[in-house]
Amino acid sequence: MTGRFARFGLVIPAVVGTALLCAGPAGAAKARSVAGNGVVKVGEVPCGAAPCALRAPSRVKVKIGGEGFRARVVLPRRVAAHSRATVRVKLGPKAVKDLAGATAQVSVRVVVRVAGKKSVRVVRVRITRPASSAPGGSGGGAPSPVAPPASAPIEGEPPVLARPATAVTVSGVQLSWMPRDSWVRYVSSATAAGDGIVPGAGATGVQSTASPCPDRPSSANVPLTYQVNFPAKESWYDPLTGEAGIYGTGNVAFRWAAHSINLTAAEPELEINGASSRAIFRFSGSGGTPYPNQRVALETLETSGRPTVSADGKTLTYSLMRGRLTTDGEKVFAGFYTAPSDNEFGCLSTTFTLP
Repeated sequence: MTGRFARFGLVIPAVVGTALLCAGPAGAAKARSVAGNGVVKVGEVPCGAAPCALRAPSRVKVKIGGEGFRARVVLPRRVAAHSRATVRVKLGPKAVKDLAGATAQVSVRVVVRVAGKKSVRVVRVRITRPASSAPGGSGGGAPSPVAPPASAPIEGEPPVLARPATAVTVSGVQLSWMPRDSWVRYVSSATAAGDGIVPGAGATGVQSTASPCPDRPSSANVPLTYQVNFPAKESWYDPLTGEAGIYGTGNVAFRWAAHSINLTAAEPELEINGASSRAIFRFSGSGGTPYPNQRVALETLETSGRPTVSADGKTLTYSLMRGRLTTDGEKVFAGFYTAPSDNEFGCLSTTFTLP
């Protein structure tokens, strides 16, 4: 998933203040390591009390080992108040390769407009990558080639969780997904007809000014679809093992036509299975977000301390189970949300009643 898709993979809940601010020289500051996909954080710009619009060059020049490269600048165009803008750039494969064992400086000039007033912030950082070595951990082998990030279908699909003979069919099933909040804010900033978070096939959106499960907390003056509720299919729970298979229908599309984003998640499968709990979706996509019609184990789920049980012992609730993208889930988003520190992807909740 290359080109324009790189612009959404780095989701930024961001806003900038109104003063003219410039970051000081990098000096002896420690160099920041560039990820294997070429992405690196340049800096943050603090927000004021009003919504802001940001502008920056689409690319900036980076000099590495005497050779000049162009790095793509990634930041949102419109952002809510009381947040911080994270400014990132993405280097191409050759730049990433040449950076191994070297350092370079990146500077980005951000123009900020608030209530008709313009200001400027310059953020900069020194960057590096570890020198590559030959297989075996020593020696001076040539750096391994770095492939550009791209979405990738998995080989085969995850198996369906086996239903134990002692499981019972449950009723009153409610199934909700709260995707990563910064991702929701990013896609929701699109303004064309049909853009944004679009539930379909019976799924419904719940709007609010802040996510009930924030990874990158922020609030907005305009309610956004931070939660999607899916209609339920036949589901089960095993009282002996505590395992459950909770299944839904419907879908939710993430769309931004100007950025070639058209990605749909459908037919959620929620597997409650101790440390192996996970959420599976069927993904399809087109444009700058191509993906086949394929089931993917999107994220693992944290079930510690859950469920809560009703007074009569019949209704079980697994509320706000935090998720982290699996390796396959990272492929859906072109490797831009990576473990261990940046693969959070919101929460799932479910409630159901035993017979």
